[in-house]
Amino acid sequence: MFHVCFSKCKKVRSLITIKRRTWMFKLLYKLGFFPNVYIYGNIKVIQSLTFQGNGTLILRDRCMLGVYPSPNVYNGEFYIEARKESAKIEIGERVFINNNAIIIADKSSITIGDNTLIGPNFVCFDSNFHPINPSKRLSSDYSCKPVKIGRNVFIGANVTLLQGVTVGDNSIIGAGLTISEDIPENTIVKTELAASFIKLEV
Repeated sequence: MFHVCFSKCKKVRSLITIKRRTWMFKLLYKLGFFPNVYIYGNIKVIQSLTFQGNGTLILRDRCMLGVYPSPNVYNGEFYIEARKESAKIEIGERVFINNNAIIIADKSSITIGDNTLIGPNFVCFDSNFHPINPSKRLSSDYSCKPVKIGRNVFIGANVTLLQGVTVGDNSIIGAGLTISEDIPENTIVKTELAASFIKLEV
């Protein structure tokens, strides 16, 4: 009997937490605390969300930031930053991104297409943040390249996407990979080698 009550209490806690986080984010949005955020439709904020920067964040209908039940839903952080005014992050319709994601657009853009599923601990940057040239390492003389994730993409846990990458529609990226080159549509990527693409049957 105790276990049943405990289980119900946990479910109630999760529902309250999810409702409160989504409600609070939408309230602050309506009150003008996020002047660079644009919400189109109904969204869900499951994990604690931090949004920083002078750029633009676009959230489209039924996207979900954080997942329950999934690790770190209570004690982790979902971090989004559109750093400069020119930066833009757009998350499409019905996009589900698991907990502890870090998405930073420094000077260009990051776009995630509709119906995309992303596992926990996802990291995505449009920038190296420091010059590759050692003599300029501490300067701000570096470039940024947009990242584009297509529609209906499935990205596993602990994946990192680096600047300038385009992921084609319907593709799958295996867990734990760092992606620095474009991925064609309808492709499965299982290792970090560019030659390891496997064509999907569609």
